[in-house]
Amino acid sequence: MKVLKGNSGNSVLLAMVKAFTTVSGILSTMIMSHALSLELYGTFSQTNLIVTTATNITALGLVDAVNYFYNRSNDEKVQKAYINTIMGFQTIIGIVAGILIVALSNNLVEYFNNPMLSGFFWLIAFRPLFANLNVSLQYLQVSIGKAKSVAIRNAGFATLRLVVYAIAAWILKDITVVLIAFLVFEVIITVFFWWTFVKEKFMIKPYEIDWGKTKEILGYGIPMGIYVLTNSLCRDIDKMLIGGWYSTDQYAIYANCATLLPFDIISASFLMILIPILTRYFGERDYIHGRILFKNYLKIGYYTAFTFTIACMILSKEMVLFLYGEKYLSGQTIFILYTIVDMIKFANMSIVLSASGKTKTLMSCSLVSLVANAGCNVLFYHAFGFIGPAIATVCVTVVLTAVLAEMSAKSLETSVWKLVDWKEFFVFVIELSVAGAICFIAKRALEAVAVSPIIILCILGGAYVVGVLYLNKKKIFWAMKEINALH
Repeated sequence: MKVLKGNSGNSVLLAMVKAFTTVSGILSTMIMSHALSLELYGTFSQTNLIVTTATNITALGLVDAVNYFYNRSNDEKVQKAYINTIMGFQTIIGIVAGILIVALSNNLVEYFNNPMLSGFFWLIAFRPLFANLNVSLQYLQVSIGKAKSVAIRNAGFATLRLVVYAIAAWILKDITVVLIAFLVFEVIITVFFWWTFVKEKFMIKPYEIDWGKTKEILGYGIPMGIYVLTNSLCRDIDKMLIGGWYSTDQYAIYANCATLLPFDIISASFLMILIPILTRYFGERDYIHGRILFKNYLKIGYYTAFTFTIACMILSKEMVLFLYGEKYLSGQTIFILYTIVDMIKFANMSIVLSASGKTKTLMSCSLVSLVANAGCNVLFYHAFGFIGPAIATVCVTVVLTAVLAEMSAKSLETSVWKLVDWKEFFVFVIELSVAGAICFIAKRALEAVAVSPIIILCILGGAYVVGVLYLNKKKIFWAMKEINALH
């Protein structure tokens, strides 16, 4: 099919591999959740929170700067100067962050009130360094047309990770093996992408920092980094507060049910391919093609993301039982609330402002949203208890997405109303509602005759997703065709 060639073809390939890695990741989480105690899994989740928070804090927008400055020029000498400088900054910052994590280990153990954490800091301290380098190198791989290499690597390591999870959880009952494997995988992945980029383009020399470009790079990167950081903290601050307010067992329930699930698996894969193209359009002031690109990206996004999220909300009980087990069922409401967050955020409105270089605007919006989220977390915690922080995140996400949508439309010299085919969208919403009502009634009927929750999930979830996507396949393929015509 021609529609699956070019930009759409690479995007679908990434989506297929991401689907595989996603299933592998979900299976890994399932294995850990079912096999380990709440306390042990809670400890593992706390190490992940430390790593992801440190990764986002130290990113400083340099990952986005790699895409922005590499694709802004076709002069290899200029590209090399920018990439060497950015990679140099990432290396220095990552090493400093690793040292700080080790130095603050006692404080972190005291905050989480979990002595089990103390033995794992040497395994997580330098993962943020390799995580940021890894993502930067993946952007470079996509920019030079190596999306397939990224996809194949992700599939391979996802398989290895699943094997390690199974051995560590079911056989050894030990998270140390998992943390060692995480670190080793990050190092190997970074070295692999580094080597393949050098072979295809040029040698990356992080020790050759061009200090004359520092102001320009950080002027773009820091505002973008603050946006990414605060955007992440808006979600992770909930976990941080729960980690301080509740026991490790309760933290495990909240953290698992608040886990980001890949409902945007299709749109995110398109996004990775389309970001460099959109960046070039802004550089050329080609807003017409920019609008066409983003409009079709949004269309693919809501047809896929909404389908998955609505299905999971209707079958939330079955999803929690399947993914995490009965001991996590008290977190069903948390699961539903974060699914709503994922449904709202599918559009990723920030990419337009990022591609247009308006990172200071993103920074301002995200800082305001972080302060609002932190305040609402405390207020909603006292009003609603355990689920309060999750409700706060939903409310703040709705407002932030609406603001970014309006700003993104203005950057493309249009309006939100012209970026979405509203008649087509409302028809889709009606389809979702009718299919959802049928699914809910069928679920109640199957529960009445004591059918297994897993069987209910497989039959009704599969039927819902396949049915809705089938009804809209022509519209999805037409959007892909439109994207293929853009370069």
